[in-house]
Amino acid sequence: FFFAEKVLRFTNRNSYILVAVKGTSYCTSVVRAWKLVVKNAMRVAVVSIVANVLIWLGKLAIAIACGISALALSNMPPYTDPSSDHYLSSQVMPVVLSVIVGYIISAIFYQAYEIAIDTMLISFCEDCERSGGKAQFAPALLAKALRQAS
Repeated sequence: FFFAEKVLRFTNRNSYILVAVKGTSYCTSVVRAWKLVVKNAMRVAVVSIVANVLIWLGKLAIAIACGISALALSNMPPYTDPSSDHYLSSQVMPVVLSVIVGYIISAIFYQAYEIAIDTMLISFCEDCERSGGKAQFAPALLAKALRQAS
């Protein structure tokens, strides 16, 4: 069931991108998306792997920055003075919670980047398909990078 769910999620994402970009029906977009993905499998694989690694590193960096910030804040005088009402006997819990919350929030925000990356990739593949293999409307840097990926 895990594999089927992943395939359906991938299909829905690419199909809805084509529905939004081209305005075609869902079923037409499913067929078109699968044709584009199969025809450009190498591009899709390379872009997906690179994007997933970079997005994961971004999420990790944000989570670590949240943990470091929580640690720095928990070392401030109100939290280190045993006579204070706000004394922290241990810094572990605030730091761990900050890392978890930072990761969750960054994952939510990075979903927008994932959709943007997929939209640019599908649009690039559609442009190549319509222009006979060479992207007509893509920026030069994007076209060069994706040409090397295939």
